[in-house]
Amino acid sequence: MKNQSPKKRLLLFIFNLALSIVIFVVTYFIDPLKYAENSSLAAIPAFLLSVIVLIIGQAINTYSEVEKVAENSDLICETVKNYLHVTKMGTPKHAWEYIINRLPIIEYVQNTSFNLKDENFRSDERLYTSEIYKQSYDVIAKYINQGLVWKDVGDSFAINRFRSLNNLVDVKSKGHYEYRLIAHSEPQIGFIILTYKDGTIEVLFNWDFRDIPQDPIVLLSRDVEIINLFAAQYNGLWKISVMDYDNVATKSTS
Repeated sequence: MKNQSPKKRLLLFIFNLALSIVIFVVTYFIDPLKYAENSSLAAIPAFLLSVIVLIIGQAINTYSEVEKVAENSDLICETVKNYLHVTKMGTPKHAWEYIINRLPIIEYVQNTSFNLKDENFRSDERLYTSEIYKQSYDVIAKYINQGLVWKDVGDSFAINRFRSLNNLVDVKSKGHYEYRLIAHSEPQIGFIILTYKDGTIEVLFNWDFRDIPQDPIVLLSRDVEIINLFAAQYNGLWKISVMDYDNVATKSTS
């Protein structure tokens, strides 16, 4: 809804002014207080009534404008909500804590873990060797054993983390946790897709520790198009990834 234009406001003011003049003239000639013998006194109530009508008219217009501004404000908020597809979550450590705290209401997790050689030390220092991350293994395994489905796909730098989690999962729940590996020479964007028990889906991305002076800011989105984009990427990565055959062979011969 648009606000009144200056031209329209001017026309409304002229209308209110004309109405007050008409009220003045009509009241003056009707002379409700019977001041016929003194015409100057008869003009007083007519003038006061016309002023009151003018003030009321302007007050109504002002209130209408305020209401329209409020409606426009609500409309802007809704528009922003509808088109604000991405939310800043903070550092990877903060975003990981966000995920772990929501595990009780999450049904399915599709996680990626990619690092380049030059990034590996920094990502370990800033996230993977932190107490929050190391303590999360037990929490994730607990919910996997209770039915949470979690899939990991990553590179050689992620093998030990995947194996550590896999070793904590009960034998009867092994089907709820799967991880695969992919060899890559080109940078891969890191992301994680969360599917909640109520059907809500969201993706957290931009975990990558690149050549920047500070931690990356993880972004979250529930936009369908963005989620579909990452879901397609995950399916592609999963198809070209392979199982950790070395770990399987070690277990079968032990």
